[in-house]
Amino acid sequence: MTSLLRCRAITKRFGGLRALDGVDLTVEQGEIVGLVGPNGSGKTTLLSSIAGSLPVSGGHIEFGGHDITRLSAHRRAHAGIARTFQVPRPLGSFDVVGNVATAAMFGREALSRGAAIDRAYEVLERIGLAGHAHQAVSALTLHERKFLEIGRALALSPTLILLDEVLGGLNPSEAAAGMELIASLRNEGMSVIYIEHNVRAVTALADRMYVLDRGQNLADGLPAEVVADDRVVAAYLGGGSRA
Repeated sequence: MTSLLRCRAITKRFGGLRALDGVDLTVEQGEIVGLVGPNGSGKTTLLSSIAGSLPVSGGHIEFGGHDITRLSAHRRAHAGIARTFQVPRPLGSFDVVGNVATAAMFGREALSRGAAIDRAYEVLERIGLAGHAHQAVSALTLHERKFLEIGRALALSPTLILLDEVLGGLNPSEAAAGMELIASLRNEGMSVIYIEHNVRAVTALADRMYVLDRGQNLADGLPAEVVADDRVVAAYLGGGSRA
């Protein structure tokens, strides 16, 4: 069976620095894959490479059985890949519903303006922000901005969603609501790559995990096996990764 996403020997150089050095990763349909590693291990760089915002220096990326290695980020969004950012990036000139509707217009279904607004209200209801639809994004709390970031990704109608520390900075109850939302994506058949510093949150949600260290694959497998791996423990406790 063809995996939904296949990354093979992905390399990314920034000048003389190899941020990614031959990374492999696969994601199956309807699977949550956790991506963890020490600071500077290459996690966000890998997500950006998959999303298309950073061109790879080497290797191949296949999505849905097609080579997308050289596709633009815009075309990857149309193909069904959506992402969030560590620091939310809302469109400050739009209200909350406008942010989500704009995303819907450029997603996999390329909705008309009217259909995109309808889709936006559906998404806001789902993520608990329907009551904030006409607020300025500057009025949102961190928790609400984080959920808006997920909502904008969902508005693209993706088959694969890339989540980059969407629970960072949230209190326990907010994080629990976020974890419930992420789990619901898998239940609906979406696939997820999930970066999170809170390893317990990743192990609670992920079907499989990958660990990066110094831009390379360190370990992968079932969450319980990965977190017990001596190499993973040493990487987290010993540090030593570069940016």
